[in-house]
Amino acid sequence: MDIAEHHRFAGALRAAVTGTGRVTPAVLRGAVMARAAGGVPVGEPYDALARQIAEAADRVTDGEVDAVRVATGSERGAFEVVMSASIGAGLARWDAAVRAIEGASDATA
Repeated sequence: MDIAEHHRFAGALRAAVTGTGRVTPAVLRGAVMARAAGGVPVGEPYDALARQIAEAADRVTDGEVDAVRVATGSERGAFEVVMSASIGAGLARWDAAVRAIEGASDATA
């Protein structure tokens, strides 16, 4: 699989996060995904959870998740927010890795 194909897959994943048919608004999921990737702050309690997932997901607290569950009104809503942040953080790392690979002068095909 080449880099261009990876870019297409990442783009499809980003689009899926903000697709329709979910409990939470697409704009919220997109904002949380962007925040976890180093984007602008979003409203609480989403910002705290997105930042924590981006920085150290293993340190997410029950309280952070509970606050998002209450704000979204459901477990599914909280799951969507957690997944959006996780995908944003993961894609940010992936993008950094791709930039490093593309910028490496000694990279081989």
